[in-house]
Amino acid sequence: QLPLGSTEHFDPVSLMPELRPYTIYIDGLSKAFAATGVRVGWAMGPAKIIGKMRAILGHVGAWSPKAEQLATAEYLGKDKAVDAYISDIKSKIEERLTGFFNGIQSLKAKGMPVNAIAPQGAMYLTVQFNLIGGITADGNTLNSVEDVTSYLLNEAGLAIVPFYAFGADRSSTWYRLSVGTAQKNHPEEFTNNLNNAISKLQWS
Repeated sequence: QLPLGSTEHFDPVSLMPELRPYTIYIDGLSKAFAATGVRVGWAMGPAKIIGKMRAILGHVGAWSPKAEQLATAEYLGKDKAVDAYISDIKSKIEERLTGFFNGIQSLKAKGMPVNAIAPQGAMYLTVQFNLIGGITADGNTLNSVEDVTSYLLNEAGLAIVPFYAFGADRSSTWYRLSVGTAQKNHPEEFTNNLNNAISKLQWS
């Protein structure tokens, strides 16, 4: 049983009600609904602060297209449709996250230098590829995180983001893997491709 379906997330205000007058919630369709490119968002919070935000935004001069704003407002009013969509997409994301996680764990069990942290939300998996020092089939040594990233892209078709992009040390062997565009059959393909790519490496 992975934590993804059982992990409980808490609203900060529910943990500390005195934060309520100082808390602002900001979200949008592109994240909350996995609607890439639909830049319609919203904010909720104390009336005084939201009023100031509205005043500033009124002078920005650039907004999401009106048609998108109206369509979003119409859609968000359809509670049943929204609930059904969220439930469906969460189920599909969890299925893919579980598939990728299990794939990494199966390779780890075989003794390969990989690892993953069980997912607890979002559409990302935290994975480790400790491949620095590996020698490729054509005799090149993977000397850096960048070398490993490039190797996995070319040999396994795997696009990952090194954790140094998020502030970690540049030598960190941890990466972020998104399942946002993954299809149902991709975890199995991913595991096979990764197995083949790592199996080609040799260590001196």
